[in-house]
Amino acid sequence: MKLAAERDLATKLSVGRPAIREAIKSLTSLDVLESHRGDGTYIKSLRAISGDLSSLTLPGNSQLDLIELLELRKIIEPRAAALAAARATPRQIRRMESELRAQERQVGDLNAFAVHDYQFHHEVLSAAGNRLIEQIEEMFSPLLRKSRSITIQTTPSIDVVCEQHRTIFNAIRLGESQLAERAMFDHLQGMGVDLISGKRR
Repeated sequence: MKLAAERDLATKLSVGRPAIREAIKSLTSLDVLESHRGDGTYIKSLRAISGDLSSLTLPGNSQLDLIELLELRKIIEPRAAALAAARATPRQIRRMESELRAQERQVGDLNAFAVHDYQFHHEVLSAAGNRLIEQIEEMFSPLLRKSRSITIQTTPSIDVVCEQHRTIFNAIRLGESQLAERAMFDHLQGMGVDLISGKRR
């Protein structure tokens, strides 16, 4: 079954088109939807959403799940940033910078900022050039996307996040693997402190 166009879905569901796009991305990562270039998006399988999804949901007030997810990210993302510094192509560097600049333009819109925050980290993981890392990210993509809408609310300063992302990006751009790894770890460590302390912007 082919889905209606984004504009029609947004009108029918009374939501913005960015929300529709994010939903499509999440459902595609779960293998529910399948996009055909130039032809649209189709329902592929309902198997992933026909059972108990409790393991793929983040309760709004459950900090334990968020902290466990952050612990996983701290294991993977710093090393991925180091690999990206060694392996990123010029095109991947440009995509990272594009997402970084989009964040800096959206500091007043937390929802839009969260989208570009996710995409920036996605580009770093992709640039690591490791298929297993990419598969892990794809597996946890729904959680990673949803967690952004929660952690963004505990960040005391969006400007600081932008600066941290800029530091990570510059280290990767300059091919400084150790600096990139350290910058990513410090960034995620700061997120954990903010999450535990429950700070608000």
